[in-house]
Amino acid sequence: MSQNNYMSAKELGVQNHICLLPCGDQSESRISKWTAIDLKPYQYYLVNKKAVDKMFGGLIFHTISGRRNRFLYPMYANIGILAEKEDWELALNRLFLKNYNFAAAATNVKKREKTDIWVTLPYPTPMQTNFGKIKGISINFNNDSHRIEAIEWWILEFLKMWRDAEHIHGKLSFKGFVWPRASIDSRDEKLVKRVTNFIRKKGYLSLWLQQYGSAGCVKWKKFGFNAACTHPNYYGEKGPDYTWINNSTLFAKYYHTGMQIIFGKGALFKQNQLIDYLNYGVYNNYMNDSLLVYQFPNQSMREISKKREYTYLYTFIKKRYKPIYPTAAFS
Repeated sequence: MSQNNYMSAKELGVQNHICLLPCGDQSESRISKWTAIDLKPYQYYLVNKKAVDKMFGGLIFHTISGRRNRFLYPMYANIGILAEKEDWELALNRLFLKNYNFAAAATNVKKREKTDIWVTLPYPTPMQTNFGKIKGISINFNNDSHRIEAIEWWILEFLKMWRDAEHIHGKLSFKGFVWPRASIDSRDEKLVKRVTNFIRKKGYLSLWLQQYGSAGCVKWKKFGFNAACTHPNYYGEKGPDYTWINNSTLFAKYYHTGMQIIFGKGALFKQNQLIDYLNYGVYNNYMNDSLLVYQFPNQSMREISKKREYTYLYTFIKKRYKPIYPTAAFS
């Protein structure tokens, strides 16, 4: 049934403005170990390298690779070597490295403040028939029960390591897990329902970063997620045009999801593409009302912080952004 409004951060019980951080992707940065310097312009708005105000309220550590060219993230699975148990363990251990990732984020947090933490789950691709052993059983991802076993094992290992990392608990608040695929087809439906139920029983949230029009997107509640945020599929230079932002907001309101804001660089992305997202955020009111997740493909905030778009993002987060012209959508 339609609720005719966006999913909000308040009803979910989390800090809004959540930013996805690729850990070991194929972009120019290929960051797998985020330092405090890397993360500071995400967590705080910097002026002359000094933190003057909070920026993003939450960070998603998006686990992509283990060993080189072995990918946990399904988008890259076909271009490398299939990830094995060792790669899932490496990606997990990397999150808890001294001075990096979680520890680095904690270093930046000021007194009486916290940053919310989310983690993307690894994906058990059915092509992997020789994953390794869990509880003495050789895991084959052609077997659905083995896929469930592997993800539950990884979640439990993560939660154990999080509980043991007491030194960061005063600065970081772990909120939950993010499903790794933007679409959910019939092969994955049972798996997703089992995983979201398992996460709920452990007391944490599950979030799906879906794409507008993707398989299963209208059924996100039936899959057991606590929230979903919709990617409008608008990049600027290639693919659907800016009208998809408007269309996806109608979808988001009707199906009660949050929204995603995308600002990348490269062949897919057009100049002022971010401004289209921010302008629509004012006119379609997701700036004020929606749970929001941000992605910055092929660039990091250290780079963005040197551009005018950094200030635009900050004023948008603070709900003070004023539309800017001209853009592709607003000439």
